[in-house]
Amino acid sequence: MLTDHWYAVTTSSELGAKPVGLRRLARDLVLWRTPDGQACCAVDACPHRGAALSRGRLHKGCLECPYHGLRFEGQGACVAVPAHPDAAIPPALHLSTLPVREAHGLVWVFNGQDPKVDIPWDAAFETALKAEGGVFVDLSDHFDVSYLRVMENLTDYHHVAHVHRRTAPVPAQVTAFSARRDGLNVYVQGTLGKPGERGHMKASTHIVAPCLAQLDFGGLARFAVCATPIDADNVWLFARYSQTALRFPGLEGLLTRLLGAFDYRLLQRREDAPIWRSQRLPDPADIGRYTLLPADEGIRLYFEIHQELSQ
Repeated sequence: MLTDHWYAVTTSSELGAKPVGLRRLARDLVLWRTPDGQACCAVDACPHRGAALSRGRLHKGCLECPYHGLRFEGQGACVAVPAHPDAAIPPALHLSTLPVREAHGLVWVFNGQDPKVDIPWDAAFETALKAEGGVFVDLSDHFDVSYLRVMENLTDYHHVAHVHRRTAPVPAQVTAFSARRDGLNVYVQGTLGKPGERGHMKASTHIVAPCLAQLDFGGLARFAVCATPIDADNVWLFARYSQTALRFPGLEGLLTRLLGAFDYRLLQRREDAPIWRSQRLPDPADIGRYTLLPADEGIRLYFEIHQELSQ
């Protein structure tokens, strides 16, 4: 996976009174909050003898190892060794920390040491997502596929008529399609079917490589997506979802959650995911075996960016 980029790893609400252990970016990580509420992240291994710090506790404002009680402050320095309270603490007893930021209800971790770029979910991205108003709900899940299979699927409108033929019937013909690139951004627009045809649908996608996207399906549903690698073969998929298809005063939140769950749990888990698993590429990033169609231009542009970032 790519280094020197920010990745959303969990929601801010997940960090509370206990350390949180999770696997992201092919590493076991521990996240916690300092007494002033600052989010912190480190490799989930005590530098003393490798115990998982996520099995410990937060004590006196520090992350405490469950094995021997060593305590670490938010920047990773060891501040207490109970077995030798009066001895100098070896400098090597220091956590391997990662830069952390919180924004838009998500905890972002930088896969590197010196972040010189901002998180990809910037003010313009947020403004575009909320432009139509409505109620938003957060959904997340794990899938046993490379995050690249998810990212390429986000600009693939012509799969809907076939993979989701029973749950979201739309015309198969792509009657209008455009894709362009601007730096790390890919902008795609497309139409399925002809005006007046049953199921006629317009869609648009904005990808911010490597792992962020925003989608709008005909003004009926829109959502932001973070596809964060857990490791080479697994992805944590987060979506902030809204819909305008069903609006009833007092019930918008419930209806949005139900429709979001239908999309996320049924369409993706039972219909998309089996197809993703079937795309067996020796290297998930090498799409040289693909024979791309005009409606796949967004996919080509995304992997063009991915290849450049990999160099």
